[in-house]
Amino acid sequence: MPVQYTGLRRCFARRSLLVHRRIRRMRSRLAAVSALVAASCATPALAADYGRTAPAPAVIVTNAKVPACDDARVMAQVEDQFEYGAPRTIPAALAVVEFSGLFEKAYQPMGGRKEIERRYCQGTALISSGEYRTLYYVIEYPMGYAGLSWRAEGCVLGLDPWKVYGANCESLRRF
Repeated sequence: MPVQYTGLRRCFARRSLLVHRRIRRMRSRLAAVSALVAASCATPALAADYGRTAPAPAVIVTNAKVPACDDARVMAQVEDQFEYGAPRTIPAALAVVEFSGLFEKAYQPMGGRKEIERRYCQGTALISSGEYRTLYYVIEYPMGYAGLSWRAEGCVLGLDPWKVYGANCESLRRF
């Protein structure tokens, strides 16, 4: 008899162990489902926010070889390019009066199969005609003189009649 009793005891011990494991699994699944429900309840409030929000702050990369979007040297290159190209493509003497709202849209570091480091930027340009227009520009390294430095190219939305940068400056506003 004691052998049968021990066998039953083992059987009940195994069953209770299995039950405890199932309860633990169910608790962890219940916790995961409740976390998912809580997260899904929080996001619809953000979806209804149709107002214009400020762009996300740029990620600061300290070892980048391209300057920041609001660097004065970059803006000088973009301005020089516009003031050289605009009179030759548009029958009006236009110039950039000021830049504002400059921010980084994307950063592609050099490495792997990417041989060129790029920083995509966006801002607003006040043109001498009094219009505020969206400006897209990219800063690339090593695309400067003889491949030794960086270069900045820009496109003012609506003022590229030859579509050098694609329709609506698409090649400079990839992100």
